[in-house]
Amino acid sequence: MTEPTEQGSGQPPRRPPSGPTVLLVEDEDALRSSIRRLLQAEGYTVLEAQNGTTALRLLEDPAASDVALVLTDLRMPVMDGRQLAAALARVRPNVPIVFMSGYTAQLMDMRLISPDLPFLAKPFRNDELLAAVRRYLGD
Repeated sequence: MTEPTEQGSGQPPRRPPSGPTVLLVEDEDALRSSIRRLLQAEGYTVLEAQNGTTALRLLEDPAASDVALVLTDLRMPVMDGRQLAAALARVRPNVPIVFMSGYTAQLMDMRLISPDLPFLAKPFRNDELLAAVRRYLGD
């Protein structure tokens, strides 16, 4: 995934967070940080979790009631994306989830993902990520 930058500054253009809140669940620190910066540069508010258990704790907090979308890796230690989705269906059934994974072929073989599942195959381009977020937020 490449990082958008302003010419000459080396930093992504920042808009003040005013858009919907996205909960980003990714166990790889560098990737989570890169996605967070991209989403924030587009005006989204981003909450971060390193695994499904932490994400679920965040979602159970009334202070996180404005989460409009969960963007989660499918394969993570502690609680994976599928387990998080099942728990989320009980806690916040109306919050859409977009899954991400670098194991696309393997997951399809195991029938863990299907063509109708909101899914991004890693690696993905910035525009693919933003299009998916906008599509599932209804923007």
